[in-house]
Amino acid sequence: MKAKGFKYLFLLMALLLAVSLACSGGANPPAQVTPIQQGGPSNSGNEQPTAAPQPTAESQPTADNSNSGGLTTFKDQNGLYQIEVPSDWAYKQVTGDNYYIDQFKSPDGNALIENIAYDDGTTFNGGQKGTFALELIYRFYSATGSNKDITITGDQLQDDGSERLTWYSESGGYSGASYFETRSGRTTFLMFTIEWMNDYEDTYLDTLNAVVASYFIP
Repeated sequence: MKAKGFKYLFLLMALLLAVSLACSGGANPPAQVTPIQQGGPSNSGNEQPTAAPQPTAESQPTADNSNSGGLTTFKDQNGLYQIEVPSDWAYKQVTGDNYYIDQFKSPDGNALIENIAYDDGTTFNGGQKGTFALELIYRFYSATGSNKDITITGDQLQDDGSERLTWYSESGGYSGASYFETRSGRTTFLMFTIEWMNDYEDTYLDTLNAVVASYFIP
């Protein structure tokens, strides 16, 4: 249940984005999102994954939050989003070239919240958002590093203009949902992910859905 390295993927995506054609459109502020329903995952994904790179990310904790009634109000360092998370979940930030990741993990390690923010100044056009999101999921949420480990079970547009991919890890015994969109002239890519061990779905799914529902642009 941990993200893998980003260096090689982001170099690859930067090259892909650099040669794309411009198109119109932009992301809308987050509004209503669809909660994840309880129940075992179904094997309905048709997308083909790619191999995972080796970890290269560097971790460093930061403090950009305040406590209130057992919840922590977390504000992104660049004002991209704000969420309410349980105040006893461990926080760390992972940084690298053109990206940073905010991560919150439950005390027992059986649930995870992560937001990836990536911006190299190049515009994401057309279907590149979906392609990039799939690459991130396949490469960084695989338990084994195998291109067969992650199965995509759903793809749904949200009322706020973002898109949600639901998935599970075959060998890891965990599931997740990743919401992605672009901001700032379509150069900033955001992917907000919730993840839980399947055996602890009843324990954490309501909490994770509540965190998703609290997502707000300050």
